[in-house]
Amino acid sequence: MKSEWCPPKLFSEFPPFFQLYPSAKDSNPGSVQQLHYLAGRLKPQFIDGLMMDYSHRLAPNKILTTNWVLCHNQPVGFRFGGIYASGICDNVLETPVIHADINPSTMSTNMGIVYFPVPWLRIEADMQRAADELPLHTTASAEYRGDLSTITLNLYNVSTEFGRTTVSFLRAVSDHIALGGELLLEWADPTSVMADTAFAARYMEPDFSMAATASRQGVDVSFWQRLHPKIQMSTMWAWQRKTQKSVGTVCYKWDFDDAYVKGMFDSNLCVGFMYASINKPYDNNVDENLSLWLRLEAYHWNEVL
Repeated sequence: MKSEWCPPKLFSEFPPFFQLYPSAKDSNPGSVQQLHYLAGRLKPQFIDGLMMDYSHRLAPNKILTTNWVLCHNQPVGFRFGGIYASGICDNVLETPVIHADINPSTMSTNMGIVYFPVPWLRIEADMQRAADELPLHTTASAEYRGDLSTITLNLYNVSTEFGRTTVSFLRAVSDHIALGGELLLEWADPTSVMADTAFAARYMEPDFSMAATASRQGVDVSFWQRLHPKIQMSTMWAWQRKTQKSVGTVCYKWDFDDAYVKGMFDSNLCVGFMYASINKPYDNNVDENLSLWLRLEAYHWNEVL
């Protein structure tokens, strides 16, 4: 199978068109946070209700977004916002890129920015306020992306009273093997700091990838394979030391010309299916996409007597 079927490196939680890192070399292994990405992205994201997304391209570097959610496991309501990039070159948005959205009824707000001041350095920040009376949640990261290694610093709600930070390192020791680790620091008061470490490894070919992470808290193992130019499958297994339980999950994705299907089932007898159809843009200057998501989910529980 030809290598051009290998999926692009889309790792960030930002919108897809600036998840791409055009400055990163092919030899860069990515980061520890991206280790299980190929397998995890095949898993359907289910919601218990209805969700509708609409985006309108005002200009090549300006996009208007709206979102309406009615469900039990996500914040409900209507949100609108936009995405702005400093420019666009060869269909790749130039940084800095800023995105923001707001819920007019609750005034809950999300804002974020990603910036490459130099080709080998990524700076990213997010801010979220659920409502006026609730605290502000912030995340920030700085990442060095070299020819053979990646160093990432993540900060989560960092202050003198509480916070959490991670420092990770991943290096390509060969064309197919990457090894690394991560240090976690977490504190709930200025005098108490908890530390934990994790180790990571990955073996990758154009058509499949195997990855594993292990720490005192548990073990995660994933396997991804492209069975056909339009069919992907992945297997994930996780074990938690605290609960002494493990779960295995099998996922698949089938791509069509203007739609795709995702499905999964796991060892807890949870079965899920998702179908997505995306309208193609009308022309090169105006891009209006309206997606209809149909999520069918069936659960079965083993009753323990």
